[in-house]
Amino acid sequence: MKKIYLISMMAALLLTGCNEDKFLEEKALDFNSASNSYNTTADFDAAVTELYYLTREEFYTTYDRTTDLSKFADMWITADPLQSNVTADLSPSGAIAKFFWDENYKLIAQANTVISRLESATKLTDEQKKEYEAKGRFFRALGYRTLAYLYGGVPLQLEEVTAPKTDYTRDTKANVLAQAIEDLEFAAANLPEINTVRDGEISKPAANMLLAEVALAAGANDKAISAATAVINNGNLKLMTQRFGSQAGEDGDVFYDLFRPNNQNRSSGNTEGIWVIQFETNVEGGGNDTSHFFWVPGSFWGERFFAPQVDKFQIISPDGTRIQLFDWPIGDMTGGRGIGTHYAVDHLYNGIWNEDFNDMRNSEYNWPRRFKIHRTAVLDAYPDLKAAMPDGYFDLEKTVLPAGYSMETGFGGGVNATTQLPNRFMCGYSTKMTTPFHHPDAQYLNKSIYLLAGTAGKTFTDQYFFRLAEAYLLRAEAYVNTGKNNEAAADINVLRDRAQAKKCTADQMNIDFILDERLRELTCEEKRRLTLARTNKLSERIKKYNPYFSAAHSADGKDYDAHFDLFPIPLSAILANKDGVLEQNPGY
Repeated sequence: MKKIYLISMMAALLLTGCNEDKFLEEKALDFNSASNSYNTTADFDAAVTELYYLTREEFYTTYDRTTDLSKFADMWITADPLQSNVTADLSPSGAIAKFFWDENYKLIAQANTVISRLESATKLTDEQKKEYEAKGRFFRALGYRTLAYLYGGVPLQLEEVTAPKTDYTRDTKANVLAQAIEDLEFAAANLPEINTVRDGEISKPAANMLLAEVALAAGANDKAISAATAVINNGNLKLMTQRFGSQAGEDGDVFYDLFRPNNQNRSSGNTEGIWVIQFETNVEGGGNDTSHFFWVPGSFWGERFFAPQVDKFQIISPDGTRIQLFDWPIGDMTGGRGIGTHYAVDHLYNGIWNEDFNDMRNSEYNWPRRFKIHRTAVLDAYPDLKAAMPDGYFDLEKTVLPAGYSMETGFGGGVNATTQLPNRFMCGYSTKMTTPFHHPDAQYLNKSIYLLAGTAGKTFTDQYFFRLAEAYLLRAEAYVNTGKNNEAAADINVLRDRAQAKKCTADQMNIDFILDERLRELTCEEKRRLTLARTNKLSERIKKYNPYFSAAHSADGKDYDAHFDLFPIPLSAILANKDGVLEQNPGY
């Protein structure tokens, strides 16, 4: 018996004595763990899906943050009566600074995990590894691009972090942009072509679009021209110039068609969309729900923010009677269930159209300023008022009230009351943010009059992150930067020809003209603050065009200051970084 025991002990020592660590190593055989979750294409597809989700979460589906990159710019007035408190909004301890910092570093961390785990993935081919690395590097570049525009120089982390790290320091903005360019060049070389990917997936043109933009930010104009040209010359892409898609048989125009339900993806016949953020209605994780309210995360609330709340528009008769012409919420051209908290500054509303008000992008379908009256019967008691609106429309540009009548908007003449038009309750707006006459059936309380439920206010369409039109704008900008104004005008005129607008000339070419053209073409698509920060025009254009940020309308009596062009480094990040120094941006 003793002999058997000794032999067993010796066998155990032989098995374990030389490699005790390996003997003690745990191996997950029947469940997912950090050691076995990144090996197959299914594993990496799931990891990449999280990158798409994080992008959609940052830019589209976090209610309170949806409009931050638009409202701190030259486009929207965001309260009525005006009262800005940018000092509080952009505090180091505030939600805005923390949100965009955290969201982009979550994106970068996930991208780094994808990239770092590829080396040990035994079930992928070399070509598959290159493609997944390209996807990871695209999203890492996207995160660092956004951080560089918003905060300046930030910490660069290029590997998966597997243990607590509390000694970060800020790198320079130039180095951050250089890293993004390096990542995007790899992505552009190794991502698949757009005609081989599913709707919503990134491809070579998406990488080249982002590369062109980041190269402009870095001052690499020739690189930007080359990348934008690769997009423009891609045989799989073409501007849409004829009516198409789900509402082609209805009133409208081709620009309107670009933003109608189910028209954004290549599967619809659209050859202009390059990267389209996907929304599925009433699908778990799909991002749009017909039943929940705005405080439930996930949906894109563009309609709520950007369309007017027309029931608060009233005409006051000579005898003091308040006459309400419109019902709400009605899913017609009045804007669905908008509350108009973001309405156009005069430059966006009028200024950019002064040269050519008939530009298709300013048409009654794309930027309506006249609305069909719902309560026509109330006008029968006021023949003189009815005569002022003979076609049954109230027209912000043409309707003149008879003597003795006045107009007022607001909640019962109290909160937000004003007689100045446009305002949040009666204004033109971009129909990109809504779906007139075509809300999901589940949103209607009475479809015969397009009466919507209280849970409406969301935008039930996929959203362009990149559209071919922007490639022409990016290349035109690079041409202007290199003194090639003739080439820049030619690129802009491709878009103006589609819009049936007057051609521009080389003499008109400068960065402000291009920024105005971006407003005409990309309103409610581009994240305007990122564009103005990238071009170093943010404070200049805010002060010039947006009265919301003037001293007269700010809570602290101060004008917008240039130090706000960079967000503050969030206090939470500074405090958590206990073994290093994250220097705060100047002015905070």
